[in-house]
Parts: sequence; C-alpha cells; structure tokens
Amino acid sequence: MTATHEEATPLSRTEEVTAAGCPVVDFDFTQPRPATEYFTVLDEMREKSPIAWNTFGGGFWMLNRNALVQEAFQNPQLFSSSATVPTIPEPDYHFIPTMENPPNHRLYRSVLNPQFSPKVVAGLEPSIRRDCVELIESLMDKGSVDLVTDFAMVFPTKVFLQIVELPTEDTDKFVAWVEDAFAGLGNPEGVELLQRAFAEIRAYFTALLAELGANPRDDFFGRLATSNIGDRPITDEEFLNMSLVLILAGLDTVKSQLGYAFYHLATHDDDRQRIIDDPSIAPAAVEELLRAFAIVMDGRRVEEDMDFHGCPMKKGDMVMLTLAAASRDTLEFEHAEKVDFDREAVTHFSFGSGPHRCLGSHLARLELTVALQEWHKRIPHYRLDPSVGPDEIVESGPQLGLSKLPLVWDTASVVR
Repeated sequence: MTATHEEATPLSRTEEVTAAGCPVVDFDFTQPRPATEYFTVLDEMREKSPIAWNTFGGGFWMLNRNALVQEAFQNPQLFSSSATVPTIPEPDYHFIPTMENPPNHRLYRSVLNPQFSPKVVAGLEPSIRRDCVELIESLMDKGSVDLVTDFAMVFPTKVFLQIVELPTEDTDKFVAWVEDAFAGLGNPEGVELLQRAFAEIRAYFTALLAELGANPRDDFFGRLATSNIGDRPITDEEFLNMSLVLILAGLDTVKSQLGYAFYHLATHDDDRQRIIDDPSIAPAAVEELLRAFAIVMDGRRVEEDMDFHGCPMKKGDMVMLTLAAASRDTLEFEHAEKVDFDREAVTHFSFGSGPHRCLGSHLARLELTVALQEWHKRIPHYRLDPSVGPDEIVESGPQLGLSKLPLVWDTASVVR
C-alpha cells in the first residue's frame, strides 16, 4: 500500500512573522487623522513594539526605535533605497539620487551638494528674509489665513525657485504640481493626480532643457545640464529625473514642517511668547520642533535574508523607518513627547541620516528659523480659528502634513 502525503500549505508572511514571535500590527499610514494624532499613535506603538510587522498594504516591517532606524540608515547594503515607499516594493519609477545606493549615489550627490552647502545657504539669508517679510506683510491686515496654503506653501516655493534660478512667477504652478504629487504618493486613489503632476513637471523641464541647449547659461540648471556624473556627461534623462526630484524634495517638506511648527505655537502660548520675547531662540526651537514632528515615513527594501534583532527579515521585504516614532524615542529623550526649547543635544531624523541625509537640510533650517523670527515680529498673537472645529484640522501620510491650518488674530495687535 502506498502512503499519500498532503503537501503543507506555505505559511503567509504574516504567519511566519507570528510564528517567530514578532509583533504584528495593522496600521494604515495614509488615512486622515486629527492633527498630531499620528505622533501619539506611533509613540504608543514604539513603546509596545520596537519592531513590528504591519499587515497594511501587502505587509512591511516597521522600525520604531531610534537605534534601529539609525542602524538601517547606516547599512544601505542591507536596507536598500531602491524602493522608498513601504507599500511599493517594486516601483515602476526610479528617482535620482533618492533611490540610488552607494557608490552611484555619491556621484550624483557630488553634483548637487555644492549648491546647498552651509556657506552657500548662509549667503542666501538676506534674500530669504526679504521674501519672508514681504509675504508676511501682505497677510498682516487680513486678520486670518490658512497658514498652510497662504504661507507655508508659498514661502519655501519662492525661495527654492530663486535658489535654482527659475521664474518666481511659476510659484503657483509648482505648488499645485507638488500638492498633487504627494496626494497620490502611496495612495491608489490618487495615482492619476500623481501621474499628471509628474508629466507636467517633466514637460516643464524638457522645455527648459531644450532652451538650455539652444542658449547655454551659467545658472543652476545650466550647470546641471552640463555636469559630469563621474567620468561621463549627464544624460538628458538623468537631468529630467533629478530636476523632478529637486522640486518634490525642495518644496513639500518645509511646507509640512511649517504647518506643525505653527500648529504647536498657536496652541502653546508659553512657547510662542518665548520666540516673541527672544527671537534668537528660534534656531533651538526649530531643532526641537523638527524632532517632535518628524514628517517622513521612509521606506527601504531588504537585500538579504537575515535575523534582525530577533525578527526574520527576507530579501525583498519592505521596511518603514518610522522617523516620527524614532525621533520621540523615550530611550533617547526625557519626556520625549513634550516640546522643550531648552532640550540639550537635540538629535532627530527629520532630515534622515547616513548617505541619504537630506540635501537641503541647511536651507530648510534657515527657512524655518527665518519664518519663526519674522512672523512673530509682526504677527505675535494668533490662535486657531475658533469657528473651525478641531476635527477639521487633520493630517495624513505617507509624508505627514496638515491639510490646512486656519489662524486668526486681531489686526490691532500686528507690529508694523
């Protein structure tokens, strides 16, 4: 008599993780939540699960502790940047230099780094401050604004366009394109918006590249178009790709950080008064606000099977580096959930870490510092619009940001 054997059904990835004793969660990082709720939820998750398998969107790992995120950032050979959205392990796009790994990443960054060096950025401060003051003064007599759309979107866009020497008259175009792109990133319902935004940005830079070919010039994109990647000339496709990435990375992040900074200051009078009384505290305030409200939930792809601190990661798995949780890690910071402008040795992951540390970090710090100083010199006393319910001020991912921030003030209190 011949024995028959039923083949065992392969375990699902979630079953494998559960069998290994690793925590499993179901966390949707794309849905709107009340303002700052994401940070509270992620704080709770970090304390329960330094590492967790998230079943959302096909499944991916979440690294929630500071030390674990730092380890991933420092090991690109194990945690690859070739996929950077946790729910998209096989992207049909490739952003340069964002999705490049060493050594190619270094070649591309060497072309871009000089334009965003501390020395170059410091030299831009007078024009950045002038742009900021001009925009604030145009808002002072209104008595109310949506801080996100009326200030946080416009200010960094104008600054960035000036730095890369594009017409500031194109500000509204770029604001709309970037908003549409991030609305669709990681969100299946927004794919059409994202694709259209990408296509329109690409068309803009295709026309610019043709213009530079006919009339070469010594400005930011003129130099980029004639640069070398290692020992060879940059290709047209690389130019278009890098131009798209610069626009996406340069505009939306500062907007989102301004939103959280002003939300906090509108709801914490003591912290706001400190900036009013002593504008020199603004750089320290910026660092602490960046730490408390890290907005990026970055993705990496696992490059080989490994046991990572007791959890069985497989080649091809996606990992979320949960920066919002890691930057508020209670093992690193006392009273980590609180904003403390006197906190010493503030370190955070708002600009990432390792080889992919944010190209524009020096510029972003300056923009945020200038915004806090100049706004509070002129509009020191403001609050959330009481006619707008708290549930109407919401945030969403995958890159965290407030959809709107309605502020009001007495125009008699403005300082001219």
